[in-house]
Amino acid sequence: MDLESFVDALPTGVAVVDATGRFKWVNVVGARTLGAANPNELRGVQSPFDISDTAQGGNAEDGDLPGIWDVGQGDCRQLVYRRGEQLDGGTTVTFRDVTEHRRQQARVGALARTAANMASQRSVATMLDAMAREVQRSEGVAGTQFITVSGPGKTLQVMGSAGFAEVRTFFDLLIASHHRGAALATFEVMDAGVQIVYPRRREKMLSSPEWQPLHRYISELDWEDFVCTPLIIRGHAVGVLNVYMAPNFHAGPTTLEFFTAMADQASLAVDYSTLLERDRIAVRREERKRLARNLHDSVVQQVFSIGMQARALKRAGSKAPEPLDEKLTSMADEITELSKAIQRDLRGIVLALQPSISAEIGLEGALMLLVGEISRRTDVRIDLVIDPEFPEYEADFVEDVYQVVSESIHNAVKHGAPASVRVSLTCSNTPRTATIDVVDDGIGPGDLTSASGGYGLTSMRERAARWAGHIQVAANDAGRGTHVRALLVPPRESMPRGQLT
Repeated sequence: MDLESFVDALPTGVAVVDATGRFKWVNVVGARTLGAANPNELRGVQSPFDISDTAQGGNAEDGDLPGIWDVGQGDCRQLVYRRGEQLDGGTTVTFRDVTEHRRQQARVGALARTAANMASQRSVATMLDAMAREVQRSEGVAGTQFITVSGPGKTLQVMGSAGFAEVRTFFDLLIASHHRGAALATFEVMDAGVQIVYPRRREKMLSSPEWQPLHRYISELDWEDFVCTPLIIRGHAVGVLNVYMAPNFHAGPTTLEFFTAMADQASLAVDYSTLLERDRIAVRREERKRLARNLHDSVVQQVFSIGMQARALKRAGSKAPEPLDEKLTSMADEITELSKAIQRDLRGIVLALQPSISAEIGLEGALMLLVGEISRRTDVRIDLVIDPEFPEYEADFVEDVYQVVSESIHNAVKHGAPASVRVSLTCSNTPRTATIDVVDDGIGPGDLTSASGGYGLTSMRERAARWAGHIQVAANDAGRGTHVRALLVPPRESMPRGQLT
């Protein structure tokens, strides 16, 4: 083999550049890198390489220098090159294309700067959706998914997706495939804790009857290979980044490093968001306890003292001359009744501010205690009906449902003066919705144009919005009383890991 043939066989670009910086000779790989069909096309063309001794801008440690090559039609390629020895009246240069690598570095850098801010401002699902779209924009990527595990049962859930037309059905189809015996790459990668490439995954899935439930779904996307990368937090896998590679695109070392970097960024953001939410919950819980304690120790006692003073005023008024005695007695009675009403309201508020017991004894048990306590204090009959299928597997969801019901009942008793209240909790799957109905036979909601006001209703709306839901307040269909309806989308009881491995 002659020298030229040997250099042509090298996997990197090699060129000889004259003193003016023009190409004298380029090997085959170099010509292809620069977008030329034939090395001869580049002879005499001005190169992007500075061969002078004053060339600057590279990495002093490895000797690489930067260069930009315009291939036409607005497309520029970023190169790095090294100068070599003198040969045939010119300087030898070795070079390679780092365009995609630099683009990937820029994406990772941008996400690193924004991930923490996104996690603090938006939900984890919204953040991972944005990151999935960013990965999907990379050359050769047909689709992406972020799948995470959560809760003591280690349940799986899709938290971000890009490239797929339909996302909601994926999970049910995946479960159905697993029940037919399909092995899940997600668990293999999480157990191994390393990135795994699955060549021709689409072809193998479509030829397997075990994956039949997913055949139509995965056929909608044009892809071939599959790359699964674990999300690692403090040494433990908490999910995966799934990447579906477009046909004829095979992930090389640089692309795989990019996927790993994206998975690392997602892991950091998930961890930060989780810790932040825990802090928020802890702060809210402590603030509720503090408010309850202050109300009980200060305001409730002061209202009780007002009642005592009213009774003393009534005794003193009975000894006053007419007609002052009747006026004083009437005023004392009115103050006594007002203090009793305020005490009842304050006790209800203190009860509502106490840390919820729903997580300890379950939603049904906690609501039964709640309605029993309110009924005893107010003589209002409260009927409670809970659908046996109502979801109780997510603690945060159960807590928000409990607080919405509690606030609705307290509002009805406080403002509606009802004789009875009916509370019902139901759940449907088409579409997937949890419904809370609190209907009373009191005096009605009043001016509905102001229904959006008030801290209690605002808090209810915020809790519903956390689960993609909303609150409706309207007059009761029976013509008397108020109907409060909360519509929420419950978290999906995602795939229990223990049942799938």
